[in-house]
Amino acid sequence: MILHPKLTLWTLLAFAGVTGLRGQSDLVLRWLDDEGKPACASAEAGYTLHVSSWVDGVTQTPIQGADLVVDSTGTCSWPEVESGIYTLEALPWAWTFVVDDQFAPKDTVTLVWPSNKFKRLRGNDAPVHYSLGHPGTQLDSLSAWMSQRLDSLDLDQLMASGAVGGGVAATEAARDNLREALLQSDSVLATFLTVEAHTLWGDLFESRIREWRMSLGATGEGEAAAAWLSSKDARTWAGKLASPGWCSSWELQHDLWWNALEENRKPWRSWVATGDVDSLRASCNWSLDELHLAMWMGQGQSWSRWAEAWWELRWKDQCEVAEVRRQSDQARRHPKSAQAWGDVMWMMPNGDLEPAWAGDGDWRIWLVTRSGSASGMRERAILRSWILNEGPRDVSWGVLSVDSNEEGWAQTLRERESIQERVHWVGRDPSWWDRLDVSRVPQVIVVRPDGEIQTHHASLPSEGLFDELKRWRLTAR
Repeated sequence: MILHPKLTLWTLLAFAGVTGLRGQSDLVLRWLDDEGKPACASAEAGYTLHVSSWVDGVTQTPIQGADLVVDSTGTCSWPEVESGIYTLEALPWAWTFVVDDQFAPKDTVTLVWPSNKFKRLRGNDAPVHYSLGHPGTQLDSLSAWMSQRLDSLDLDQLMASGAVGGGVAATEAARDNLREALLQSDSVLATFLTVEAHTLWGDLFESRIREWRMSLGATGEGEAAAAWLSSKDARTWAGKLASPGWCSSWELQHDLWWNALEENRKPWRSWVATGDVDSLRASCNWSLDELHLAMWMGQGQSWSRWAEAWWELRWKDQCEVAEVRRQSDQARRHPKSAQAWGDVMWMMPNGDLEPAWAGDGDWRIWLVTRSGSASGMRERAILRSWILNEGPRDVSWGVLSVDSNEEGWAQTLRERESIQERVHWVGRDPSWWDRLDVSRVPQVIVVRPDGEIQTHHASLPSEGLFDELKRWRLTAR
């Protein structure tokens, strides 16, 4: 069975319709808990939803762009929403949905704040509810039907692949069952394919169908999907790359494309690493755009270091895919740059704003922690002791609190031993979590005297930070 993790989040999608190719819509959001009460009634949820838009369908990276404030009923209006893919966050939960241009100009989406425990600091998928007739409803129904069919074919898949032995006759019978399931599926799939093909939603249906058929041993999309996809896709490369479903479908269609080259003893890895466009194009029969897309997707493969070497050599190529990738790289790098620190202010729990800075002419160590973190308290004590007893004069430090409420922030503030200890409140603002690249607590960020970020993930004080800092200071001189 071939699994594609990128596709799993689409079971949580919601829909909002707009008009025009890049149309706009007034979207109404309802934010409720599991019992149907306003989520904002819980102190843990707050009143703010942080909006980010997806940069491209290959990396599927969301970039923070705006904040929405819900009222006491858990409702807010999001005016003039552009077509695209969006993620809304209220840490630690996140909701992802599509705004497409094929349906009514106004819609309501319900976001549910789960009562179950979250698994990570950030990026925990939460459910979205939408009304009957949405493409999201159809996609959920299609996914449920596929999952049910796969459950009934589990043993046949294992036997057909040889993972479970059963003799020649049993293996052939299992393969017959899979072939029969594929033949019967076309009539069922046709009932789901009422969404227009070559759209954001249509691409999601296509990728889901391709993934399901591949799990049963098929290589094509099937007769029903082929007929549905028969119209020409008139979108530009930029339009296609904006669609995660289209990118996943392309990857599924060209799954393990390099196997044929290896069978023919072609030195394709060398061609990739040296940027040999002519040899690759001749062997794969691809355009320069297709070649760049294959190398971009190669970042997630076992040969990623060759794909990275390709981009280092070919990033200036003049084609649409290379241009989209350049823009994507720039957009994804910016939040983690020193410049991005100056784009926002530190907000205190009482609402006061203070200027944010990356450095004041010295090496700045920022310890990201929160109240109640035993390891955070330990690292803070080690860092404080080193600064007081051994720290060079050109090194200072501070604490960035990711406490979710004012009570936790107050405790973090009380733990400082002098007013010289800078303490700022980051809270649950995803825009700051992006800038700090927060992935764990505690975490150490080091800023150079010129204000540039040395690293967002330095070693902890107990794990070698001071030796690292010594090397960086010597190298910078």
